[in-house]
Amino acid sequence: MANDPDRTEKATPKRRQKARSEGSVARSMDFDAALILWANFFMFLGLGTATIFLLGREVALFLSRAVPGALAEANRTVLVWDVMRILARVLLPFLSLNLLVALAGGFAQRGFKPSVKPLQPKFDRLNPAQGFKRIFSVRALVELLKSLLKFSLLAAVAYGVLADRVPVLLGTLRLPLGEALSQFQATLFILYRNVMLAMLVLALGDFAWQRYNFEKSIRMTKQEVKDESKDAEGSPEVKRHQRSVMLTSARRRMLAQVPKATVVVTNPTHVAVALRYDDRTAAPVCVAKGLDHLALNIRERAREAGVPILERPELARALYRSVDVDKPIPRELYQAVAQVLAFVYRLRGAA
Repeated sequence: MANDPDRTEKATPKRRQKARSEGSVARSMDFDAALILWANFFMFLGLGTATIFLLGREVALFLSRAVPGALAEANRTVLVWDVMRILARVLLPFLSLNLLVALAGGFAQRGFKPSVKPLQPKFDRLNPAQGFKRIFSVRALVELLKSLLKFSLLAAVAYGVLADRVPVLLGTLRLPLGEALSQFQATLFILYRNVMLAMLVLALGDFAWQRYNFEKSIRMTKQEVKDESKDAEGSPEVKRHQRSVMLTSARRRMLAQVPKATVVVTNPTHVAVALRYDDRTAAPVCVAKGLDHLALNIRERAREAGVPILERPELARALYRSVDVDKPIPRELYQAVAQVLAFVYRLRGAA
């Protein structure tokens, strides 16, 4: 799927959310390993001396107990508990730090969104044909090349540190214990530091590679993007139907206001605008307007209700263009509309 040439579009936020819910995210194991190495390095710098001192003191305590009968049946339980206590005091800080750093690295790469879908059994993986296909796939070949590259790089780094120091380290066999340990500690520090720097470079490269592969795997086709847009916004057919229903409802409400109008100004056949003016309005208000068939409906409703209908083509067109339904007429049309209203009032007075 990732190599499908039709998948040329970037993943939408919805597609990314779906991939995350399925447990598919960009993940670099080398990045996690590099973080743990650096965390242990700095923790060892801070607690290494205290840890070695603690370990030496406990070893001295054990040696002091090395007397005949020390491993008798009655003392074995005490000895086991002492060993567990020592291991806990020495290893627990480092194990706790590794756990916290691993969780932090996972959150930094993937965010916090638990998913049980990756834990669900996938029976297609039991298919031997699919297994051989995964083993001899391009992805497997790339992973093999990456592993060889990492091993070669780390081996080169280790060789560069130890090549000139092996004779020195062998010479420490004739030195006092304290001086020999100092030489070993300095060499170990340099080796660990250089290996960590190499691991950091590898981690950044692997993270970029995993990110590229992830983005490639969630690409979409143009049709999938269109289908998702339709699902999010609704199909055009449904939207047209909703718009038609809304327009029909609005026209029905508008025609219901025509009997309350004071006058209907027409074109005379293509345009109709119904105006209402009374003591509650500061200016004449448009209660209905329409073209062609809707204009005919407005005129028929006005005749049924006895609302005066006046043919004023220019005024009708000007009102239709410049005023909305339920809005007062603009000031520039006050004089023309006032003449129409005056004529209507004269008609009513004569009647």
